[in-house]
Amino acid sequence: MSDKVGPTGLTEAESEEIHRHLIQGTQIFGMIAALAHLLAYIYSPWLK
Repeated sequence: MSDKVGPTGLTEAESEEIHRHLIQGTQIFGMIAALAHLLAYIYSPWLK
């Protein structure tokens, strides 16, 4: 019997690896977005 899980056909280890990369990518995107917002605020303070 195969150790594939769910409708995707991935093993549990494969799906955990994809999930880990997805979470890491989201965190990196969030850090870049926060930095971009900080730089935009520094160079054009819209709330002052």
